[in-house]
Amino acid sequence: SSSNDPGSCRPAMPKVKRPVCVIVRDGWGVNDNPRGNAVAAANLPNINGYKAKYPWLLLEASGESVGLPPGFQGSSEVGHLNMGAGRIVVQELKRIDDSMRDGSLWSLEQWVTFVNGWKNTSGARLHLFGLLQDEGVHAHQDHLFKIMREARRVHPKGEIVVHPFLDGRDTPPQSCLEYLAQLKLVLEEVGNARMGTMMGRYYGMDRSLSWNLTDQAYMCLVRAEGRCVEDPVKAVQESYVNEKTGDGQPMYDEYIVPHVIGDYDGIKEHDFIMHTNFRQDRAYQLTRAFVDETYPGHLENRPKITYLAFTRYYDELQNYLISPMSKGSAMQNILGEVLGREGFRQLRIAETQKFRHVTSFFNGKSTSPFPGEDQVDVPTRFDPALFAVHPEMEAYNVTTAVLKRLEDNPYDFILINFANTDMVGHTGKFDAAKKAAEIVDECVGKIVGRMMELDGHVLLTADHGNADQMIDYRTNMVKTSHTTFPVDCIYIARGGETVKLRPGTGVLGDIAPTVLDLLGVPIPVEMTCTSLLAHQ
Repeated sequence: SSSNDPGSCRPAMPKVKRPVCVIVRDGWGVNDNPRGNAVAAANLPNINGYKAKYPWLLLEASGESVGLPPGFQGSSEVGHLNMGAGRIVVQELKRIDDSMRDGSLWSLEQWVTFVNGWKNTSGARLHLFGLLQDEGVHAHQDHLFKIMREARRVHPKGEIVVHPFLDGRDTPPQSCLEYLAQLKLVLEEVGNARMGTMMGRYYGMDRSLSWNLTDQAYMCLVRAEGRCVEDPVKAVQESYVNEKTGDGQPMYDEYIVPHVIGDYDGIKEHDFIMHTNFRQDRAYQLTRAFVDETYPGHLENRPKITYLAFTRYYDELQNYLISPMSKGSAMQNILGEVLGREGFRQLRIAETQKFRHVTSFFNGKSTSPFPGEDQVDVPTRFDPALFAVHPEMEAYNVTTAVLKRLEDNPYDFILINFANTDMVGHTGKFDAAKKAAEIVDECVGKIVGRMMELDGHVLLTADHGNADQMIDYRTNMVKTSHTTFPVDCIYIARGGETVKLRPGTGVLGDIAPTVLDLLGVPIPVEMTCTSLLAHQ
């Protein structure tokens, strides 16, 4: 689907003679160690050929270089935010950490109203759900634990019910027992606090519009429908032994079915609920189940509750704690905005799994396109549980759609995301990830070929690593999470062999000023990162 008609009263001609195309190979880092490295093992005639012929350099894609605390892995959200902003964007993880450390979070009006509302509503329970892990992708368990302690301080007698979503995707595949053990300690410390349900993130955090999964998560939380168990730890251990994932592999935390713990009896009228994920894309569907009258799934008699989101998961959402980055001046003059104002035509295209990344996240989390920006969502056909069986995902369909739109190219700027090495990397299946890299290489070759015919510029890069390290070098276990390795950025163009890039390593935020540089547009002062081109 395209959000605005390419033919609508704008000239079909691009503004510049030489269009710029940024291709993001999602989850494709540069790791010098060949062990467990699906990218290094792959046969990549096109990309290896470009690296031999054209200038390239490394970009840092994790930690402080992308606005995260030191040592934290990058992510697709973080990567696209930085690339589109042209500056190091201080991420919500860091903003929340800082505001919890100095206590300013607890004096925000939305928090005070929420927690006092709970305190002053007789018999109301406080339900907290979100991803339980310490990698800081989507959520961080320290935030949950601090929310539990602060809620207890304000309301010493109220009951707190925690509903963890198990990870195994941004964390090792079977690692939730250590996180559950830490949660148990905090439940005991806080007192009058318990686990109500638990489920893999596949159910609680779907983002592929599989509303049946979101329905299942909701029914477990609200109506206590799910597998009933007394001991969550024993339930996880039994799931590891007895169950398989959708593609017949050993059970990972991500796919553990919804469980109801002990005598938990659901969410009641007038209860208070907080979603503890700070990242938007996987909190959107479940939040709509609780607050949106037009929710597309199938639910009856939804209880009247008070709901607080950690951040603004979508534009229409009213009750959220932390204001989005787009409020205020931190995200003025980002790439999409500058191009729109200058009258350039833009194409943003990806399959559904990464559509919000090339649109909303690249646009500083704004959900409406800038003037002259066409957004194309190529539907993902496969269940995420089956990506290892279908490492091609929608790469061929994305490529076909791009080439069709470039037949008589109206665009000045084109942004494409290939999801394969990230999504298949998350399955932990080495051979499938290697195949995914080879398919991306083939597709990139076709798009670069067309861009050369158009005498365009291509920046071939990535947002973070994943498939470049699929074995944990310490434990020798399968690694499904992102890596902290840098990514490469290759400049490809007619005559590009003689172009000089600046020395040293860049950061993802350098992409936006480089695009403006190539288009001949002045770089605004708000873009504090710098062009990758060496200016003689």
